[in-house]
Amino acid sequence: MAKEKGGKRALAPKIEEQAEKLAAPIIEQNGCKLWDVCFEKEGAMWYLRVLFDSEPGLDSDSCEEISKPINDLFDKQDFIEQVDILEIGTPGIYKRLRKPRHFSECMGKRVTVQAKTEKGEEFFTGVLEGYDEEKGEITVDKRAFRLSRCIKISLDEETNEFAVLDEIEDELQEDTEE
Repeated sequence: MAKEKGGKRALAPKIEEQAEKLAAPIIEQNGCKLWDVCFEKEGAMWYLRVLFDSEPGLDSDSCEEISKPINDLFDKQDFIEQVDILEIGTPGIYKRLRKPRHFSECMGKRVTVQAKTEKGEEFFTGVLEGYDEEKGEITVDKRAFRLSRCIKISLDEETNEFAVLDEIEDELQEDTEE
């Protein structure tokens, strides 16, 4: 792939789009859902991450069944020359929220926001209550965060699991009281 003005950073959206278009059908054929495709720099290396998930969860054998054909397909693409490290797998329990669909899917769930503030970097955890694409902001526990000031936004899955258990306990309590 020819070098373009702006280097790899300028190529990132195009590489992500191409990788997503190629990987999505393979992931969906295996009964999973594409979570994200991200081409980003960490240190001196450029990572291409293809992340997928499934409701019942995935074991390492399932991940390998999906990863191998994606890896083989990517090896034939021109964009792979720009990639230092290719990671194909699940996003884990602390899913990073980056795209509009992530915010929509996680509405009402607990998230952790790492944001730049006047005090430096701060972490906030609360319920994702809103997403305004036009304004470029999210609302967490009635506090608005400009996405441009957010370093990282992740699903706080551990806390969400406890919340579900609390709800189940509350329902059981109500049933025994009746």
